[in-house]
Amino acid sequence: MDYAQWVEHWAGMQPLKPFFIEKDCRYTYAAVCRQMKAYARRLQGRSRSTLLIVRQDPVEQLIAFLGAETAGWVPILGHPDLSPAAADELCRVRQIGWIDDGKLRPGCLSAPVPSRSVCMGVFSSGSTGLPKLYYRTYESWAGFIPEQNRAFQINGDTLAFVEGSMSFTGNLSVWSSVVYAGGTLFIATSLHSRLWAEALERYPATLIYLVPVKLKLLLGRLQHPSRTVRTVMAGSQLLEGPAARRLKHFFPESQLWLYYGASELDYITWLTYEELLAHPGSVGRPCPGVTVKCRDGLIYVDTPYHVEGLAQPCTLGDRGYFDEDGYLIFQGRSGQVINKGGFTLSCCRVEQALLQTEGIADACVVPVRDEKRGEDLGAAVVLATGAALQQVRRDLRERLLPAEFPGYWKIVEELPLSAVGKVDQRRVAALFKRPYV
Repeated sequence: MDYAQWVEHWAGMQPLKPFFIEKDCRYTYAAVCRQMKAYARRLQGRSRSTLLIVRQDPVEQLIAFLGAETAGWVPILGHPDLSPAAADELCRVRQIGWIDDGKLRPGCLSAPVPSRSVCMGVFSSGSTGLPKLYYRTYESWAGFIPEQNRAFQINGDTLAFVEGSMSFTGNLSVWSSVVYAGGTLFIATSLHSRLWAEALERYPATLIYLVPVKLKLLLGRLQHPSRTVRTVMAGSQLLEGPAARRLKHFFPESQLWLYYGASELDYITWLTYEELLAHPGSVGRPCPGVTVKCRDGLIYVDTPYHVEGLAQPCTLGDRGYFDEDGYLIFQGRSGQVINKGGFTLSCCRVEQALLQTEGIADACVVPVRDEKRGEDLGAAVVLATGAALQQVRRDLRERLLPAEFPGYWKIVEELPLSAVGKVDQRRVAALFKRPYV
């Protein structure tokens, strides 16, 4: 089984139902099915291989993805901004057979071909160097879909709103859940939150999936509550209590889910709105079928929903611990935990304290090299209208230990985002190589 077969199934059952909505264009299940089969014919006559798909438009990404699966190939969604030279390098190093960046061309023709059980490739979300390439069977991801669809209330009536590229695993996971259920996916392709709010006014979305920094941008544009939204999903970053309360205000009929996951492992832990308020800084309890343990400050995961060749249990280098109620407190990657003058400090903990301080609209805390202490913390902050940094600093001292107080500060109009919508911590860190405020 694969995702293309689900599209073909639903095209037979509900051919005129919208599968994708993008820029007010509707693509029915039948239309997408025809396009994926036409794409598959382009691959006929060539030996089965792996295919790196580099397309700016998310619908084009998915049609190529489905077409490759229809042909029996193994699709791999690449970053939409990969240049031809970067795509060539990625194929050479990670041994990918072909490239589709608007033109079908050879990559590494000597690349090994994965087994027939493999239906897709995924890249790691590592922040340095070339991403690692892993392969997934259909069961390794879809095996959890019935559980997540029950939790997230995804069914045939779902209209799910996402923003950005399908190369972001979070978006692709929501899409796979929607196609499994025969629902509809609304794909926003603009980074302007005003347009997201306008789209949500026009279309009665039942599910919204955005990373926390984008949810907060959306909150700044909403005018009145929506009662059609049943689920709000957030992942990849922590979400603080004040933002969660505002989401509940604008989507009063919804359940809010915050999850912790990885491209290599799928969902690891999750928690609801009520649990988030009771356990600030937590990313929840293990998902059904998943075992999570902490040893020497590192998070270890044992799950059946993992990419091929990944030994279990495994660690991705994330740090954390369980509170007394069994909720995982996430402290960030190993590089986000520093030693400052003999004190071990978590960037995530200090960031959460900032986000709960009046006058802060958004914030990101990163390690900064310091001549005296070796390492310190740098806080990039977006101030709320009328707020003053001096007052914010005074209020923050009531929430933090003296050693936790950031030594470096930078006021920004907005946090820099990566192409998949996460806060770009490398660009934030670069701010502290310039004069400080």
